[in-house]
Amino acid sequence: MLTQGVISTINGLKISMKSIMKEQGIPLSPLYFMILKRIHNTENCTANFLADVTEKDKGQITRLVKEVIAEGLVIKLPNPNDKRSQFLQLTDNGLACYMALENADKAVLKEMRSEVSDEELQQFLSVGAKMLTKLNAINHKKERG
Repeated sequence: MLTQGVISTINGLKISMKSIMKEQGIPLSPLYFMILKRIHNTENCTANFLADVTEKDKGQITRLVKEVIAEGLVIKLPNPNDKRSQFLQLTDNGLACYMALENADKAVLKEMRSEVSDEELQQFLSVGAKMLTKLNAINHKKERG
C-alpha cells in the first residue's frame, strides 16, 4: 500500500508536469525541469555535479545537457579553475522557461495540499524524510556490500 501510494504520487506529479510542459510548448520531459532547476539553484554548476546530485550516469547527463543547449535554454561557460570542465548557466530563454515551469509546479503543489493542514503536511514531510534517510542508508549499504 505504501509503495503504491508513493509511486502514484510521484507519477501524478510527473503527469502534471508533462501536461504543463506540453501546454507551454516545451518539447522536453520533467527530468529537464529538474536539470534546469539544479542549474538555476547552483552557482558554478557543472555536468559532473548534475550527475552526482541526480544519481544519473554521466553519459545520460551529457545527453540531457546537449539537448537543453540545443533548445537554447542553457549555455556553457569556461571554468577558469579547470580547463577540462565548464559551468552551465541558464540563458534568458532558459530562465523564462524555468520560471514558468516553477510557477506552474508551485500552483500544482498548492492545489495538491489545499485540503491538507499545515500540521498534516509537516507530519508527512517528517515521516518522508525519515524514510528517505533509511532508504539512502540501505542503498549505500548495498553499494558497499
